[in-house]
Amino acid sequence: MKKTIPNDLLERYLNGQCSDEELARVKAWYHSFRADDDQLSEMSRAEIEHLESRMYQQITNNIGLEEHTGTSRKVKVIKLVKIMAAAAVAAVFIGGFYLLNTAKVSFKTALPAVQTVNEQVDITNNSNTVYKALLPDSSTVWLQPGSNIRYPKKFAANARIISMYGEGFFEVTKNPSRPFIINGRSIITKVWGTSFLIRDRYRSATADVSVVTGKVSVSIKQNGADNKFSTALEKHEVLLYPRDKAVCYINQHILKAERLIKEPALKLWSQASLAFDNKPLGEIIPVLSATYGIKIKVNNEKINHYMLTADFEGFNLPDVLAALKKSINVNYEIKDNTIELE
Repeated sequence: MKKTIPNDLLERYLNGQCSDEELARVKAWYHSFRADDDQLSEMSRAEIEHLESRMYQQITNNIGLEEHTGTSRKVKVIKLVKIMAAAAVAAVFIGGFYLLNTAKVSFKTALPAVQTVNEQVDITNNSNTVYKALLPDSSTVWLQPGSNIRYPKKFAANARIISMYGEGFFEVTKNPSRPFIINGRSIITKVWGTSFLIRDRYRSATADVSVVTGKVSVSIKQNGADNKFSTALEKHEVLLYPRDKAVCYINQHILKAERLIKEPALKLWSQASLAFDNKPLGEIIPVLSATYGIKIKVNNEKINHYMLTADFEGFNLPDVLAALKKSINVNYEIKDNTIELE
């Protein structure tokens, strides 16, 4: 059994406040996971460094504070939840990986599978929850269940190109000299720094792009165009601005733009500012449902009695649900157009 280290020591380490002795202690703990004779021992140095990087990001992303009083739970969520038992997270994170072959790595758990093949990262969301991924340029994508993205570990100098199928909401870092290009199943989307929703699923007769902020251009994907992209805006592309939507009718090979749309699916991704002071979750859930325009169902009555103090400033609904999961261990699943808490 690995020795753990105190949470406050990890917090000081993440904030750059450790003494030399404490720094050595954290590094020794961190690197001790590589000494085991397990699946990691067969990986290349590059693969191990990639897993270490993802482990460190997982620790910092999953930090939370939980406080129990009696049979109810009283929780404080401060902005982006801050402190958690990082030792347990690291152990689970390392143990969840296994070697498929010398070039591919995947999760054993129900979490999204991550693979690296020839410096490529491949993420498939095999869970029933939304999966949040941070791309190499600090852009963010939230993947719906059953969706996939693939991208290089390091983007090219002239463009940021990823492949995708399914449904994902993107917030793209602005960089006019390096356009962000999404190679979908049936459409190609060029982005200049924006937030938008793409739905391009297998076995669907349509694909669409809805813009929240900024602008994107959309075109129908041509046969054999997987690796041929122009970084400039071309005449056949449909240019979209905020509240615009483009729909591709795949079988007819037609792309149409709709102006001044009211897309219900976009409310899920709106960045609301909500604050709760020692309120039961039973009172908070209706507010979340009304704010984000989606039905939220509670499958466990105990959840309604959990007490919450939280500041969800600038959060979309998937980020709120992720914070609830980290802080009070409330899980959720997406079923049709309903979110079920349990």
